[in-house]
Amino acid sequence: MDKYNVCACSLIGMACMSALDCCATTKKDSNPNILLIVADDLGFSDIQPFGGEIRTPNLTRLSDNGVRFTRFHTSSLSAPTRAMLLTGNDNHQCGLGNMPPGHGENQYMQSGYEGYINDRAITIAEVLKENGYYTCMAGKWHLGALDGHTPDDKGFQNSFTMLAGGACHFANVFPLSESENPVTFYIENGKRIDKLPDDFYSSTDYTDKIMEYIDKCPADKPFFAYLAYTAPHDPLQVPDDWKDRYKGVYDCGYDSIRVARFARQQQMGIVSEDAEFPVLTGDNPKWEALSDEKKREQSAKMEIYASMVECMDYNIGRLLDRLELDGKLDNTIVIFMSDNGANPKEPYNYPGSSEEYIDKHYNNELENYGNPTSFISQGAAWAEISNTPYKRYKMTTNEGGICTPLIVSGKKFIKKSHIDTNSLLHVTDIVPTILELTNAKRPETRNGIQLAPLYGESFLTKLNSEINSNRTLCFEMIENKAVIRGDWKAVQLKKPYGDGVTWKLYNIKHDLSEEKDIANVYPEILKELITEWDKYSKSVGYIKSNGKSTISRIGSTEFYKYDEKNVLDEYKLENKN
Repeated sequence: MDKYNVCACSLIGMACMSALDCCATTKKDSNPNILLIVADDLGFSDIQPFGGEIRTPNLTRLSDNGVRFTRFHTSSLSAPTRAMLLTGNDNHQCGLGNMPPGHGENQYMQSGYEGYINDRAITIAEVLKENGYYTCMAGKWHLGALDGHTPDDKGFQNSFTMLAGGACHFANVFPLSESENPVTFYIENGKRIDKLPDDFYSSTDYTDKIMEYIDKCPADKPFFAYLAYTAPHDPLQVPDDWKDRYKGVYDCGYDSIRVARFARQQQMGIVSEDAEFPVLTGDNPKWEALSDEKKREQSAKMEIYASMVECMDYNIGRLLDRLELDGKLDNTIVIFMSDNGANPKEPYNYPGSSEEYIDKHYNNELENYGNPTSFISQGAAWAEISNTPYKRYKMTTNEGGICTPLIVSGKKFIKKSHIDTNSLLHVTDIVPTILELTNAKRPETRNGIQLAPLYGESFLTKLNSEINSNRTLCFEMIENKAVIRGDWKAVQLKKPYGDGVTWKLYNIKHDLSEEKDIANVYPEILKELITEWDKYSKSVGYIKSNGKSTISRIGSTEFYKYDEKNVLDEYKLENKN
């Protein structure tokens, strides 16, 4: 009987190594395999190649044969990043102008705010499939659960995916909150999975699936494989044999870990030797102010988090070893990234949840941390440590929310491993880079509809020659905004991080943690950056939320139907234009 109760393909057959002889030997050098790996809510400094103490030998292995980019930027939230990653379009153009279900009533189902990849965008999987590639994915989708919007509709020939923004990592698959109930389930090749195997764990099974799918690659085709982990997104959970690997490591507290990470980053060249030490923001409690009980709870949460990251790395190693054994790794370029900064949310912070709800439905006693019936999170203080040397975390447009680790690896494609601290990159750059790498052609129209222009640009030449970039990048998510041009950065944050009106200016070359607002010193530069953001917002179709929640009005079931009848009459004309 199939492990996933959905199709005849079984993971048991993966043990038969003699059958693994497709793909590699007949591919032309001009058609490399592409392996795209995404971690979920991984902080900038969590992994060893970026200064972390968490054991990640396989990501180190990738960095030893690749480039580490330290100025790579994403959205501050998951689904918008993933939409941009797969399409190369700005999130406001391709359907994820806001993160479902956070839409204001004036945003719901408007152009660019559909909540799924819309008709103005095409995925890299669709393009590569049309250009002779075999395509597959495993892991988190988060880009639409309705027919017509799932991975099998968007170019993936084989796919095993969880459709929500997150879920329990074990077979019991509980949602992040009741608001995500309608989309919290797995599908394989478009068919809903009734029951996961009893021994299911996300990082392990996603890796098993992507290996199974790569094995199906025809001998005359290169592959594009997208492995989208949900680790280390909360709930923080690991199998029993991974639990105690970091016992006591975090008992020293927040500041000690941040000091050690920052020192390693300076030694490695991730940050300059003369960079000032970044202090924690005032948003978080001091370690010494916590009770002994709270200290133990905090260190235990970080122990589970670290184990999740190491477990993910272990599974990446299994995949790399398999590709190497099959003779495919040398012709594969591997891209590893995180979708945004580390996550400050507590379990009760998700829409539709509460402390009472969490206490009622989960066993969050200390001895149960990391088990399938627990729902614990990293929390804001540890999240900021994860993002060392940067300020804050996911949801904000401070660097801690949008600057994430990027490793591009491949012996054949990169002459010398190095750290690139100059090139200002954006997640939308991945698609044009893959297009140039594969010589694939992206159409300008599809089904008579003009496709939105690519926001990103190829960084293929930067893999072997570091180029200082003075480009301008603009960001907006849930009314938090930013503009980066070279070393200058302007930020406008809504409450509780700002007043939603004031723009602040930083020089992020000298002020990594955005502590010194120099707007009054360089008012003309700030004015120029705000003008850039205004031009950007008009060009991509940004709609400022009216602050009235759609999901509060219609409920989660109706929200995820994306039905035209749920658009208020006053906004229907705008939707049609």
